[in-house]
Parts: sequence; C-alpha cells; structure tokens
Amino acid sequence: MGSFKVLRMFGILMLLFSPPLVFAYIECTTVAQLFSSCSIFIRYGTPDPIPGSPCCDAMSGLSIISNSGNNKQPVCRCVLGLIENYGPNSTAIGVLPGLCGISLGFTILPNSDCIMPF
Repeated sequence: MGSFKVLRMFGILMLLFSPPLVFAYIECTTVAQLFSSCSIFIRYGTPDPIPGSPCCDAMSGLSIISNSGNNKQPVCRCVLGLIENYGPNSTAIGVLPGLCGISLGFTILPNSDCIMPF
C-alpha cells in the first residue's frame, strides 16, 4: 500500500512539473472573422487596404496565426472555403495579404489543394 501512494504522488508531481502540451489548432470561424474586416474590399475591390487599417491589422493577425505551430495547412483550407463562398470576388481574397505587406506563408490560389510543402 505504501509504495502505491509513493507511485501515485510521483505521478502527480510529474504532471505538475511537466511542460504543457500545446496543439496548433485554428477554426475557420476565426479566419472568416478576420477576413470580415476586409469585407468592403472583398465585395467591391475598393478601397485598397493599407497597412495600419483594420483590414491589414486583421491580415497581420492572420499571419501570426498561420505562421505559428502547424497552422498553415488549416488556415489555407479555411481561406479556400472563403474563396468558394465569395465566388466571383475570390481574387480579392488572394491579394489582401500582399496589399498589406504581409505573408501567410503560402500563396492563396483558388485551385490550391493546401497539401504543398510549407
């Protein structure tokens, strides 16, 4: 009985002092919400977003998310989903990061499969 308590206490201490596990996970609702800051440009193609604008600030946030952990592929898939939803204005989505002077770590193309090496 005594050795079981020691073993259990050792297990608890290991859990308390071990580094936390961090999983990279992004939901498409987050990506869509960030792109919603650019909805006027996406719908009408004007005015071009400029660095420091709410749209470019959102793209900067998306860049941070995309370039951290293993998020590039999930973010890419979410962006492709947005392209399907916006249809004819999908080219606006593809040029947004460049207009804001940032990189998502992948190129936004309507026919991309997001399986390319990042």
